[in-house]
Amino acid sequence: MSREWVAVDFETANWSRGSACAVGMTLVEDGVVTNRLSTCIQPPGGGGFHPYHTSLHGITAEAVRHAPEWPQALGQILDFADGRPLVAHNAAFDMGVIRDACTATSTPWPELRYACTLILSRLTWQLLTYRLPFVADAAGVAMGAHHDAQVDADTAAHIMLAAMRHHQVDTVDDLLDGLKVRYGQQTSDSWTGSRRLGQAARREIPVADPHADPDSMLYGLNVCFTGTLTTMTRAEAHRRLAEAGGQAVPGVTKKTDVLVVGMADPARFAVGMAVSGKHRKARDLLDLGHKIEMIGEIDFLEWLSS
Repeated sequence: MSREWVAVDFETANWSRGSACAVGMTLVEDGVVTNRLSTCIQPPGGGGFHPYHTSLHGITAEAVRHAPEWPQALGQILDFADGRPLVAHNAAFDMGVIRDACTATSTPWPELRYACTLILSRLTWQLLTYRLPFVADAAGVAMGAHHDAQVDADTAAHIMLAAMRHHQVDTVDDLLDGLKVRYGQQTSDSWTGSRRLGQAARREIPVADPHADPDSMLYGLNVCFTGTLTTMTRAEAHRRLAEAGGQAVPGVTKKTDVLVVGMADPARFAVGMAVSGKHRKARDLLDLGHKIEMIGEIDFLEWLSS
């Protein structure tokens, strides 16, 4: 069955993870894209469209006025997937969109099985950042306009296929088995995220919330902040990081997992653009074989919500 799978990507209307306003889906059968589904969605939750999000994907309230509401859109999504595994880049976010949108509309959570190309990319290519455009470039995948749900779903699908070719396997099951990664699973009342088998959470972290969700993108990570944050103070960032199970560290070292860059958002960097300062230090550590990822403040906010 893992010869057939569906890549999925959601766009959201505002900072609420459940505010789905568009979905793109790409069906892959035996290594070939055979079908697509794309639709706008009336975002549940009543939060409207935030200007920042509209600036990313261009979707407005007028654009979704005649779009299906979440329960109807979910029906289309599940019919298209037809029980196949789902694939997403940062699946923790996209699966969270489904759960939160369902909760906002009193819709039962669907049963799903899913894999994450973000996790698989980290085990396949050595990069400074694993944002979708950078992974696509490393994988040799031509990418259209980022934050178009169908474009991003197509890109995730082709990244998965590139990872399969890299590891010389033909199915998602074989890729996950070879990299010792488990599928994420979601039922009507619980979920477990996709993660590497045997991956241990760092428990001796004095500021980490012991009750934090272990499937959080930030759980167990050592995170360094640089530059000025615009949405919160550094102290607030440290507090919210701790609530997500992560540990703030004062500088970029071999123990640093993530560098959060304020002001100069990596989303504004072009693929191949030179970096400097702490970015260069992170690059130097990467060249020495240390895995460190650079993200922007907006990425950090998205990781907090995933």
